[in-house]
Amino acid sequence: MKKMIFSAFALLGFAISTNAQATATATATATIVTPISISKTADMSFGNIAVSATTSGTVILSPAGSRTTGGAGGVTLPATTGTVTAAAFTVNGNGSYTYAITLPGTVTLTRVSGTETMDASSFTSTPSSTGTLSSGTQNLTVGATLAVAAAQVPGVYNSGNFNVTVNYN
Repeated sequence: MKKMIFSAFALLGFAISTNAQATATATATATIVTPISISKTADMSFGNIAVSATTSGTVILSPAGSRTTGGAGGVTLPATTGTVTAAAFTVNGNGSYTYAITLPGTVTLTRVSGTETMDASSFTSTPSSTGTLSSGTQNLTVGATLAVAAAQVPGVYNSGNFNVTVNYN
């Protein structure tokens, strides 16, 4: 019986001194991607616009750079178009990554030699909302709708700057 008790204690002692833990090794990694960037290649210009003395209207500039009129017919687009361009940008970053595009809500254009204003809104882009950086680059164009008041005072109107933001998805 003494042997049996001693053997039980010996086994218990052995079990207690057995290491009950295990260790594994892992590696931590990180990949730094090329920062996304955007640079302007062309400013937005709605061109020459003729206005009605009594009716307001809109000029819709597409991201492709073409324009049409809207609203109640208060504006016409003369044959002498002036400079008509959608805003254009180049987006650069990691190849094949996608990115989100954030456009302005409303931008106010103010007459250069005065205080009169017009608002550009309903901004659209190509690509719209999400782009893909094929080979690390993509062209982005932006259009908008310009609200023109009846009897809008003649002159050059300028918005100053507006922001187009891109961010990796």
